[in-house]
Amino acid sequence: MKGPRVLFVSRPNLISQPGGDTLHLQQNRVYLQKNGVSTSLWDGSQDLAEFDLIHFYGLTRPAALIPLLKSELPIIVSSIYVDYSIADRKASRLRARLQQLIGQNGLEYLKLIARALKGRDAWPGISYLLEGQSGSIRKILDRCDYLITASESELGLIVKEYPFAGNHKVIRLGTEHLPPLNPAQEKKDVLCVARIEPLKNQAKLIEAQTGSSWKLHLVGDAAPAHQGYLKHCKSLAGPKVLFHADRNHEECASMYNKAKVHVLPSHYESTGLASLEALHFGCQIVVNNHPIARELFGDKAFYANVEKADSIREAIQKALEAQEDHRKWLHDHFSWADAAHKILAIYRKVLTSRA
Repeated sequence: MKGPRVLFVSRPNLISQPGGDTLHLQQNRVYLQKNGVSTSLWDGSQDLAEFDLIHFYGLTRPAALIPLLKSELPIIVSSIYVDYSIADRKASRLRARLQQLIGQNGLEYLKLIARALKGRDAWPGISYLLEGQSGSIRKILDRCDYLITASESELGLIVKEYPFAGNHKVIRLGTEHLPPLNPAQEKKDVLCVARIEPLKNQAKLIEAQTGSSWKLHLVGDAAPAHQGYLKHCKSLAGPKVLFHADRNHEECASMYNKAKVHVLPSHYESTGLASLEALHFGCQIVVNNHPIARELFGDKAFYANVEKADSIREAIQKALEAQEDHRKWLHDHFSWADAAHKILAIYRKVLTSRA
């Protein structure tokens, strides 16, 4: 059976400023193509008549999809929903004040305009400018044929903010993109692989390290908008906090292999990709005590109140003493190949219902 022709759509800087959503979309494409699906990434020039459906990634960045809603193609949405409210409230007094005045959706609208003015993002179309952030997300949820989230908790957060009662499926991420485990003779130290930004909350992790015996390795770059936050993090860091620039998968694999504990102290994570990668390499993981993390990792993680350095430090200490190996559980529950089969089933169901 010939697979459908799918147009993938996401934020315009998906490739130039890669993140977890970049890997998410790319791996879905790789494994869908292995199942006979024809795919193309939207660059603004393709003829929509050449496709059977649209698959959109990143509900928090709706501007990219809004101009395509007028087409009659079915639309599948992988939400990768991110709640920046806590991070923005703590990032600066200006953002906190704006959030108070115009709400988080209003702030996201202004942030996109600011990025576009500085040449860091594409200008949104007139439809987005008129609808705004909240209105655009609502239109997408009203229009989409299927919503995919990485957890039921993520769906709950979306429904709490926006009305949605359509078709929905939980589909986990995978780990097949990672090289095999090749651990050092002695796994030690604490690692955090993430962009340096207020959402990821590295400053509180650095506070947690203060006075501790373990070394902390921070891997990641700061986006242009967060250079001030990077400077703040470095001002807090003692001699046992080591900053490493962004690394490719092979270099990160080497660091995961050497680390005993990986900490992701983010205020919010939708998919927990870095923590999944850490589990693959035999690390113990420390994550935010958040409903999404609880659902994704269950008893395979150590949980902390990431707004309190003492709580992060306590969770890290417990993780440093742990010896459990969760790799079999991980590979049984998180697979790009399995995700592709579930996504393809959704494509076929939607296309059949439209026939």
